[in-house]
Amino acid sequence: MRTPLPSPVTVAAPQGWRPSSLHDPFEAHVGPMFEREENGARIFGFFADERHLDENGAVHEGMLMTFADAFLGSAAHRGAGGRSCVTLSLQASFLAEARAGDFIECRTRIDKTTRAIIFVSANFSAGGEDVMTATSLWKVLGER
Repeated sequence: MRTPLPSPVTVAAPQGWRPSSLHDPFEAHVGPMFEREENGARIFGFFADERHLDENGAVHEGMLMTFADAFLGSAAHRGAGGRSCVTLSLQASFLAEARAGDFIECRTRIDKTTRAIIFVSANFSAGGEDVMTATSLWKVLGER
């Protein structure tokens, strides 16, 4: 197991949240990311800042996809019993804009698991408003 990577940006975790360990060097550049437990489910989140914006001041869809890949991948990893997984597919629907300063929460759910494939979906919200939904398939490495 690799040592978790620090984010180049330091932001205090919101009350009730803890920093989420980042293992992918790319994700470390867009973090920090946070997580907490609620009724046995893991909730993820991040503060949108200027690094995440498009030219119109909204959080860039590519950044939301990056966060989706990180958060849904973490759920897949848990669903695979801690085994490594890679993204097979990731689809998203963008429902509303998020802005700098928004805290975006992600609630993931494992929809189905097989020996080799984990099916994960999620809702992303900011200020109680849904901003994106995502579904994904994850390949459990070493399984056929």
